Amino acid sequence: MRYKEHQNFIDSLRKFLAQKVTPHVNEWEEKGDFPSEIFKTLGEAGYLGLLINEDSGGVGGDYELAAAWCETFGEVPSVGFTVGVNMHSLVVGHALDRFGSKRLKDIWLTPAITGEKIGAYAFTEPGAGSDLASLRTTAKRDGDSWVINGAKTFITNGCRASFVLLLCRTDPTKGYNGFTTFVVDTKLPGFSVSKRLKKLGWLASDTAELTLENVRVSNDDILGEEGQGWIQSSESLSWERLMLTLTSIGGAKECLKSTIQYCKDRVAFGKRLIDIDLIQEILIDMKRVILDGEILCDKAIALLQKGEDNRGICAAVKRLVCDELVELADKAIQLHGGYGYTTEFPPERWWRDLRLMPIGGGTREVLGNLVGKEIFGKG
Repeated sequence: MRYKEHQNFIDSLRKFLAQKVTPHVNEWEEKGDFPSEIFKTLGEAGYLGLLINEDSGGVGGDYELAAAWCETFGEVPSVGFTVGVNMHSLVVGHALDRFGSKRLKDIWLTPAITGEKIGAYAFTEPGAGSDLASLRTTAKRDGDSWVINGAKTFITNGCRASFVLLLCRTDPTKGYNGFTTFVVDTKLPGFSVSKRLKKLGWLASDTAELTLENVRVSNDDILGEEGQGWIQSSESLSWERLMLTLTSIGGAKECLKSTIQYCKDRVAFGKRLIDIDLIQEILIDMKRVILDGEILCDKAIALLQKGEDNRGICAAVKRLVCDELVELADKAIQLHGGYGYTTEFPPERWWRDLRLMPIGGGTREVLGNLVGKEIFGKG
């Protein structure tokens, strides 16, 4: 049984979600936003510090606990909401805990764990997409300060963020060692949200374009050390990719569950759909996709637990599994017939939300290139 050691945690989380989250999801989806106050509710329950060390005020959990959270939390029928929370707690908070100074942890991590301050991670730029090497946002030294200029896009929590982990180019002559991450207060002069993006899915999340014009930060705002930004971002992206995949599996399970129930209830030509051989074959294949995804994710989690190099496998897992889960949601729509194309039944939302997974955190094409380099070498 997967996550056997964490079953009590999973049961408790499901009860919490049934009381505090799921009843409000449709309202959030229709509104196109969810209230930032929910972060405080999650913080009070202890859910925002799962991957944070106890010394920093977190739970001190491992990647297996985080994976159990992702799959269970992914059952909520609003991926925009779940990913918004996970980016804050499992990616931004985790990076701050691993690389941040005591000062940065005191200012940002402590209130992030309680949900009083919300974080975002800003990699992607207009025109650069998933290609981090092409980013043009610069931070130039000015005495004891740095002056940042540039733009970021597709930033989850970008509109509501209190602070942003911002990847900048600090020395174009140093290659991969010429990138640095800064922890930027969004209230600083020159920082602005230039646009809130309208999307096909993830309707409840805020996805933003950010502009930075002469934003001044200090040396003390560097995450880790100068020149470590590329390594930090690569490690954070590997975990983010696995987090997105695990969240997708949770959603796909719910999509399949509701589809099976529909096939039990729906009668056509005097038979329940579930009793038709062809329908059974489709449902079995949908289940196979989920089981394959679980096995691949478990392999990636095991590498993370051991601290081994996982970049290639996380990329490969996301590329394969997320594509197949979109096909699963598409089959769910087909099995619902005309009802599948309405908002009255779940598949259309799962399809729209899962469709972003082969794009976000690195497109399937970029990940394919990364996997190719892992297999054939970088030459």
